[in-house]
Amino acid sequence: MSAVPAIPSGPFARLGHWCAAHRWPVMGVWLVVFVVMGVFATRAGDQLTPGGFEIAGSTSDVARTTIAEKFASDFPSEITVAVDGRGAGAVATTRTVAAVRDAIADDPLVGAVVTPAQDPALATQAGTLQFLRVGLTQGLDEALRDVDGVISAAQDAAAPGVDVEVTGSPAIFNDFNAVNNADLAKSEVVQIPLLILILVLVFGSLIAAGIPIATTVIALVVTLGSVFFLAQVIDLSVYVKNVVPLVGIGVGIDYTLFIVNRYQEELRSGRSPLEAVTVTSGTSGRAIFFSGLTVAVALAGMFAVGVPIFTGFAFGTIAVVLFAVLVALTLVPAILAALGHRVFKWDVGHRIIGWVRRRPRPPVEERVGRGFWVRWADWVMDHAWLCVIAGSSVLLLLAVPVLSMTLGSSGISALPSDTTSVRGAELVSEAFGPGAVSPIEVVVDAGERPVDRAAVAALAREIAADPGVADVRPAQIATDGTAALVRVQARWGDDDPQAQELVGRIADEVIPSVPALAGSTVSVGGGASQNRDFTATVSDNLPWVIGLVMILTFLVLVVLFRSLLLPLKAVVMTLLSVLAAYGVLVMVFQWGWGDALLGFDNLGHVTNWVPPFLFSILFGLSMDYEVFLLSRVREHREHHGDDREAVAWGLARTGRIISAAALIMIVVFLTFLLNRLIPIKESALGLAVAIALDATLVRILMVPAFMRLAGRWNWWLPGPLDRILPRFDEGEIPAVRPAPPG
Repeated sequence: MSAVPAIPSGPFARLGHWCAAHRWPVMGVWLVVFVVMGVFATRAGDQLTPGGFEIAGSTSDVARTTIAEKFASDFPSEITVAVDGRGAGAVATTRTVAAVRDAIADDPLVGAVVTPAQDPALATQAGTLQFLRVGLTQGLDEALRDVDGVISAAQDAAAPGVDVEVTGSPAIFNDFNAVNNADLAKSEVVQIPLLILILVLVFGSLIAAGIPIATTVIALVVTLGSVFFLAQVIDLSVYVKNVVPLVGIGVGIDYTLFIVNRYQEELRSGRSPLEAVTVTSGTSGRAIFFSGLTVAVALAGMFAVGVPIFTGFAFGTIAVVLFAVLVALTLVPAILAALGHRVFKWDVGHRIIGWVRRRPRPPVEERVGRGFWVRWADWVMDHAWLCVIAGSSVLLLLAVPVLSMTLGSSGISALPSDTTSVRGAELVSEAFGPGAVSPIEVVVDAGERPVDRAAVAALAREIAADPGVADVRPAQIATDGTAALVRVQARWGDDDPQAQELVGRIADEVIPSVPALAGSTVSVGGGASQNRDFTATVSDNLPWVIGLVMILTFLVLVVLFRSLLLPLKAVVMTLLSVLAAYGVLVMVFQWGWGDALLGFDNLGHVTNWVPPFLFSILFGLSMDYEVFLLSRVREHREHHGDDREAVAWGLARTGRIISAAALIMIVVFLTFLLNRLIPIKESALGLAVAIALDATLVRILMVPAFMRLAGRWNWWLPGPLDRILPRFDEGEIPAVRPAPPG
C-alpha cells in the first residue's frame, strides 16, 4: 500500500485544520450566533417594505414626491370597502354598510369613514352595491402591521347573503404577505422530506444527510437576522423573504454536500478524521470559496439594474451565499471532526438502494475507477463534435422564444383571484371602471410661482380627448397655489399595457401640445406610470447587467483556473442555458403553454423584474458546478498531465455528486411553484429549468466534449498574465489513493 500523500498547507487547509482542532469552541460560537440571530430573524418580515419599484428621477417618481410635498392629504393611506348585497337586497346592503362603519370606526388605524350616506356616488346598482372610503392614520408601511384587523372586522360585520371585500394598497400588500407566508410554509413542508430522502440516498447515513440540512438552516437564520438590521438602513422588498431561501437552500446544501462527500472520500483513502478534514478544506473548501465568490459576483450584477428592489435582492442573496460559504468552511469541518467516522453510521440509504436494485452495491473502485461516469466521459469525448453540436442546438432551440419576450408589470394581477383585495378591485372596476382603482396622476408644478390655471384646464381638456380616457376629474390646486393635480381615469387597470401606452401619449404628445406649460414641470404619476418607468428601466439596463455579470465572472474564473479558454467557455455555455430558461418562461407565462397545469392564468407577458433577477442568480449557481468539476479535473491534471484522463477522472469524482446537488436545487425550486404569486412561480420555474439544463446538457455533456476538442489549449494563459495574476494554491494537492473494496 502506497504512502499517504502529503497534506495541503495553504490557507484553506489551515483554516479547516484549526476549526477541526478547536471543534467545540467553533460549534459553541455558531450556536450562540444562531440563537441570537434567530430572535431577530423572526422579526425580519416586519421590517420589509412593499415598495422598491420606484425609479429615482423618473416622471412617476417626480409626480409622487411633488404630490407628497405640495398636496395636503387628510390621511397617509386609504382602503376601499366594497359591500356587495346583490344577492340579499338593498336593505341588507345598507344595514351591512352601517355595521361595517361601526365595527371599524373606533380602530386606532382608522381616521375617517365616508359612507354612501355622505357621498351618494358610492352607492350603485339600486343600492345593492355600495362602497366605503376609509382613511388610515398611517402610511402604507406602518398600516400593513395593523390593517389585517380592520379588514377582518369589516368582513365579520357582513349580514347573511352580503359579501364584504376590501381593496386599496394596504389591503393588496396585506394579501401579498398573507399568500406569501402561507405558501412559503407549504413549500417547506414539501421540501424537507424530499431533501432528506435525496441526501440519505446520496450518503446512505442519516447523520451525514442531516448535516447539510442543519447547516443550511443555520445559514438561513443568520442571514434573515442580518436582514433585520440591514432593513434599518435601506428599504428591502417583501420579496426578499422568498429570494433568500430560494438561493440559500440551494447553495447551503450544495456546499455542505461537496464538503461531506470529499471528507468521505478522504476517510476511505485511509486518512484519520483530522487529516481528512484538512485535505477536504484545502481542496473542496478552496473550490467552495471560489464558487461562493463567483456566485456573489454574479449576484452583484443586480446592483446595476438601478432599481431599489434589486438592491434589496442583491444584499439578501449575497449575504446568504457568504454565510453559506462561512458555515461550510468553519462549522462543517468542526462537526465532521467531532463525529469522525460516526458521520456515516446508520447507513439506511444504501440498504434502500440495495433493496431496489436487488443486488449488492458495486465496490468503490468499480463505481469510481471505471464506473458509469468514466465510461460516460469516454463516450462523450469519443463523440465530442456530436455532443457539442447537439447540446448547443437544443439550448438554442429553447432560446428562440426569447426573441418575442414581452416584459410587463404584475401588480394586483399577480395575486390569486380569491383574495379580498382582488375581489374588491373587481367590484370597484365593475361599478366605476378599471381605471378607478388606481388613477393616472398628472402634476403641474410651477415652482415658486402661482400655477397657470388656464393652462391646467387646457391640459385637462386635451387629456380628456384621448379615446383611452374614461374620465378626468377637476384639477386640485395645491394649498400654496404653486401646483395642480389632475387625476385621470383610464379605461384599463394600471397593469394593462394599454394604460401604460396612455401614460406615454400623455407624457410625449399631450403635455408638449400645451405651450403655456413650458415654464412648469409636468410629471405623470400613478400605478400605470410607475409600471411603465420600471419596465423601461429594466429593459434598458438588462444588457448592461448581462455584460457586467459575464465579465466579472470571467475574471474570477481566470484567476481560479489560470486559463482564458475555460472561463470563456463557461460564460458562453451558461449564457446559453439562461437564455433557454428565458425561452421556457416565454412559452409558459407569456404564451400560456401549460399554465393550467401550474395553477394560474397567464398574463400575456413575463414579469418585468424576473429576467434580470434570474440572470444574476442563474449565472452564479451554474458556476457552482463548473468550479467543482474543473477543480477536480485540474487537480488530477497537475499530477498526471493527461488531459483526457483528467476529464474522465474529474467527471468520475464529481458526476454523481453534481447530479445530486442539481437534483436538490431543482426540488427546492420546483416546490416554490406551489406559491400562488405569479412572479415567484416564474422565478421558480426559470431556476429549475436552467439548473436542469446546466447539470445535464452543459456540465456532463458539452463541457467534457469541449475540453476534449480544445486539448492543451484549455489551460493556456499568456506568460505576462500568468506572472501578474494572484495565486491561491494550497501547496501540494494530494492525489487520492484508490479506496479499498467494499
